[in-house]
Formats: sequence, structure tokens, C-alpha cells
Amino acid sequence: MPEITLLNPTVINGVVEKFTTPDELLGLQLLPRVPHPFPVATWDVIRGSRELARANVPGSEAHVVKQLGVAQMSARFLYVREKKALEPTTLYWLRAPGTLAEKNAEAAVLRETQDLANRIDRFMEYTVWQMFANSLTIAQPDVNVTITYGIAASHTPTAAVLWTDPGADVIGDVKAWKRLIARDGQTSARYAFANDVTMEYLTKNTEIRSLMSERQSEQFLNTGTIPGLLGLTWVTYDIAYVDTAGNEQRFIPDGKVIIVSDQREPWQMASGPSADDEAPQGHTGRFTKTWQEKDPSARIMLMEDHFLPILLRVENVVYATVG
Repeated sequence: MPEITLLNPTVINGVVEKFTTPDELLGLQLLPRVPHPFPVATWDVIRGSRELARANVPGSEAHVVKQLGVAQMSARFLYVREKKALEPTTLYWLRAPGTLAEKNAEAAVLRETQDLANRIDRFMEYTVWQMFANSLTIAQPDVNVTITYGIAASHTPTAAVLWTDPGADVIGDVKAWKRLIARDGQTSARYAFANDVTMEYLTKNTEIRSLMSERQSEQFLNTGTIPGLLGLTWVTYDIAYVDTAGNEQRFIPDGKVIIVSDQREPWQMASGPSADDEAPQGHTGRFTKTWQEKDPSARIMLMEDHFLPILLRVENVVYATVG
């Protein structure tokens, strides 16, 4: 069977590295990928300090300052490994001679590669929003994982009056939650994320409707964002996925609002070492390979990723229940 350049391991992995994160997956856009050479990630959870320096006099010993409140956490990387047999049409183009067949084969292989990458991206996106909810849980027959990120109970509040009530004190709730980030994390909250159902609660609230300017209302209708409302940029994030039971789910569930500050690099997506024997020495993150099966005859493509979303500054996040 003639080989196309794209099936070369170096080439296909180079192509995969150039795949961009889908624009619609907001969580992956937020977290920068950072290589990590060990199979277990260990990180410091950094907590803010509100203490002032103390005055001193020339020639005297400096005041001793205690270290920042730091808790150390560790967890194994999450491992994803999926493969597929290329479709008969793709195999036909791989076998057919000629320049046109080669171009068609490359296009078909690229589509299959992108599909595997998209599946892994959606799983990684799921883990990001679970991280913001403070607990990442995977319950599968072959994998059972729970990672708790250490967000304080005060940063996972429930509104006293749910926002499903148009008379709820949305302004008071948001101010209180922003204050948590400002006082505990020593930074200013900048963004609020919610799905379309929850954003409807917000925009139908009596007090919020009176506050929103015509420009904000127009921008919300056009883009799903509300800049500057209560000092935050509100972003509608309504992307869905299908779980292992075949049910449609939202990455951000109904009735949840996530308020964050993205200042001082509060989170990252760590890329762990590849677990595949054929991966280059020291390779971290995503790895792809293909091979031929002889019985039954088939071309197999496999893609894996080794990663873990990490929350370094837990006080930069408020995960609120409002509905």
C-alpha cells in the first residue's frame, strides 16, 4: 500500500501540534498548556495575604515575614487514549495511485485526525469546568477518579433567593461574591460565565433590566456578552457535549455562575509525559500514530493525551448556585 507523507509519525504529530484549540471551547482557551516531565503533578495552592509591611529604623534588623499561605496538592495526570479504523473510502484513496488520490487520501486522513483531536479536546474542556466547580470526577467502569481542588466553601455559595425569581437580589449577590475574590485573593474579579438558561435569569431580573444600557442590551443580543455590568464582563457559554450514557449535558450546568479573576496566572493545563513506547523520548502531551493491521486488513489511527487542569489560586474563583 503506498504511503502518504501524512502517515509519517513525525509529520502527523507535527500537524497535530499545529491544530488550534476550537474557538467554541472557552475553557481550553483560558488555560495555557505547560509541559510537565513527571507522571504525577504537584503544585502549590497559593493563597493571598492582606498584611502590610511594618515601619522600621535604619540599622535595625529587618522584620521577619512569614511565608504566603501555600498548600501543596498532587494528582496523577488524566490519560486519554483512543483509536479508530480508517473508513473504507479513506483506504481506497490510500491504495489508489496518482496525485489526485494522494491529495484525497491526505484530506481524508486529516479529517480523521481532526475528529480524534476534537474528541479529546471536548473531554479536556469538561475537566476544566469541573475544576472550576472544585471537584473533577470521572466514574467509568475502567477509571474512577476524583480530584478536589481546595476551593473554600465560602467560594461555592448559593444565592439566598434564587435568580429564577425576578425580584432576587442579584446585585447584592454579585457584589458579595466579587468581594470574596477581592478580599481573599487580593485581585479584582473580571469575568462571569453562565449558560444561556442562567443568563436569561440575569437579564430578566427587575433590577438588572433597569441597570443595563441600550448598548449592553444590544451587545448581549448580538454576541451573548454583557461588558461592564456590575464591573464584570458576562459571557454566555452554552456549549454542550454528549456523555457516555448518550445524554446531552452543558459544560456549565443550568443555575451556575462562575466568577473569576484571570490575573497572576491562576490556572494552567499541565501536559504530562507520553505513556506510549513509540513516542519520542521526553515527549509530553498529545501523541498520534498509525499502523496497518494484517488480519483483518485495516489502517488504525491512535491518539493519546496526558494532561491535568491545575488551579493555582483557588481564591480567584467563585462557583455560585443561583437557580
